[in-house]
Amino acid sequence: MILYTLLTILLIVLGMLTFVPKYQDAINRFSTGINFFLTLIATLFGVLLAMAFANIEEQQKEKEHVIKLMQATIAAIESSHDYSKDLYEFYLDLPKEDETRAHFFDKNPLPFPDYLNTFMRQSLVNRTLSEETLIDLNEYKFNLQKTSNGNQPQIYLVLLTYTIESLRLEIDYQKGEKSLHELEQAIDSNDRKFNLALDKLKSSSL
Repeated sequence: MILYTLLTILLIVLGMLTFVPKYQDAINRFSTGINFFLTLIATLFGVLLAMAFANIEEQQKEKEHVIKLMQATIAAIESSHDYSKDLYEFYLDLPKEDETRAHFFDKNPLPFPDYLNTFMRQSLVNRTLSEETLIDLNEYKFNLQKTSNGNQPQIYLVLLTYTIESLRLEIDYQKGEKSLHELEQAIDSNDRKFNLALDKLKSSSL
């Protein structure tokens, strides 16, 4: 594509020389060849424009597809969050003397949103999403996997919430509703809120 573009530009520059007065005598002598040359330039330029528009259209289709994938991932994470929340509330309602509390989450594990793994493994996702969001999502996914054993259900719920928020921010960016700079600022703000929520949970458990 780059080589084709450079070749087209070179031919256009050469074509422009046909309008220089000092070359008019030579142009008149070789008018047939020059007309063919100008036709070739017009054809190449038209093909280049078609390729450029096709590339833009393909990128737009990829963006639309990756947005749908993110929306599906959010739905999967929300399902995991709702079920995990219900499970945790059921656990809290158990009498403290109930023997099932000790091994409750061993027998009732918190559901991990497996679709998040499927989403992150796709090549389209890795080449389309912003680097900042990819880093964020990988960190959240790693921590979700560590805490899905049920030892820290509150932290797990917070992680699910902020993973969803990270995806929503990226959707705004892919739709053009946020610039890259605005996305970076929003991610930083989201990460600060996440860390504050973690600190609050840790201090309340002391």
